[in-house]
Amino acid sequence: MHGHVKLKKLYYLKFDTKLKYKSDIFIISLVDIVLLLLTFFMVTTSLGSESSITVHLPKAEQSGEIKSGKYVISVNEKNEIYINDILVKKEDLLAEFRKRKDELGGIPVIIRGDKKANYETLVSVIDLLNQAGLPKFTLSTVK
Repeated sequence: MHGHVKLKKLYYLKFDTKLKYKSDIFIISLVDIVLLLLTFFMVTTSLGSESSITVHLPKAEQSGEIKSGKYVISVNEKNEIYINDILVKKEDLLAEFRKRKDELGGIPVIIRGDKKANYETLVSVIDLLNQAGLPKFTLSTVK
């Protein structure tokens, strides 16, 4: 009997009670909710950098792709200035730019100027960006 180990048989007692707790998790509805939340966040984050202000951009043959930015300045044909779709008076621009300087952290500002907008308005926006310490900007065009 060298090398053989005798195994003992273990018996477990199972008590059956009348009180049974039902612990079902409805996994299908949980998956549905998670998928809905996922699609909601995917759609809202992809639309974050677009602007809903109607601007007819000028054409340029050598225009590159605009990388997404969280700071979009739009100047429409009426020379109204919008920051991320919020109308801002020209007098308040410098204070607004200085307030948002830290949150940008070197990310270029996207300027969307309508082709019928006043050239002076676009230059003053660029000048105020430089005064606020935001020298990086991209002019948005279409091919």
